[in-house]
Amino acid sequence: MATYTETTGTLTNTTVAIAASANRTALIISNNSDTVMTYRPSGTATAAIGIVVPAGSALKFLDGEAPGTAGTLFCAGTSKAYSIYER
Repeated sequence: MATYTETTGTLTNTTVAIAASANRTALIISNNSDTVMTYRPSGTATAAIGIVVPAGSALKFLDGEAPGTAGTLFCAGTSKAYSIYER
């Protein structure tokens, strides 16, 4: 079974950086909040720019499809929880 590295936190009208990793094979971004988040590989996510991650859902890149570039996760809310899993 594959082992994932987990990062958790909260966002408050800001972005969190996801470091680049040339060895990344999978990336799961879980929006554990009640507010929409956006993820942008290779750039800075904003409310209007990025892949939408609806509240209570996850964005998954599996089986070698995960971007190896740095990216950001954005949320326009107060103390909104997220989890990032990568391998």
